[in-house]
Amino acid sequence: MTGKTFIWDLDGTLLDSYGVIVSSLHQTLEDLGVPMDESEIRRLATEGSVSDVVRRAAAETGRTFQEIKDRYSAISGGRYREITAMPHAREALEETAALGAVHFVYTHRGTTTVPVLENLGLDRFFREVVSSLNGFPRKPAPDALLYLLEKYRLETDRVYYVGDRTLDVGCAKSAGVRSVLYSPSGTGTADYVIRDLLDVRSIAAE
Repeated sequence: MTGKTFIWDLDGTLLDSYGVIVSSLHQTLEDLGVPMDESEIRRLATEGSVSDVVRRAAAETGRTFQEIKDRYSAISGGRYREITAMPHAREALEETAALGAVHFVYTHRGTTTVPVLENLGLDRFFREVVSSLNGFPRKPAPDALLYLLEKYRLETDRVYYVGDRTLDVGCAKSAGVRSVLYSPSGTGTADYVIRDLLDVRSIAAE
């Protein structure tokens, strides 16, 4: 495979979805009588994951993790059409593909992964989409990236995992590929820190 390979996280990277995620979690917790304000939900979800919020709610209510997660999935799953693309997401995919780059997805998102991408018209850019439905251990475990590396015989020094959280950076490092941290504030540590998704053009052109 020639050119560079970009493997993309979705939520907070290509998808402007945290608003839907946080409000869906807040509604789930309100329904269960768990007091937690949206700022705390956002902190837990963005620094960790949706599962961290669900685990905390399970511990506080005595309900099972799966019961709460299923309730959240039912609420958020019906709202996937509200999710929009991050600024310049489409342009970044189009322009790097024109430079010969190949694109994949690795996300913790589940059943709504493909519907969201199809709704936004982004599905056509990706050779394969790996989600939680594939059953790999969660990030920062590198298993999903290693799967893509082996299946497509990718050269690790030409592969970049793009995400918005430190666990994405850790996942890339564990897999032996380059890390690209999408951070509009410019803060964070990775092989590359980009403020705008269009900045991946310079990586693709290197």
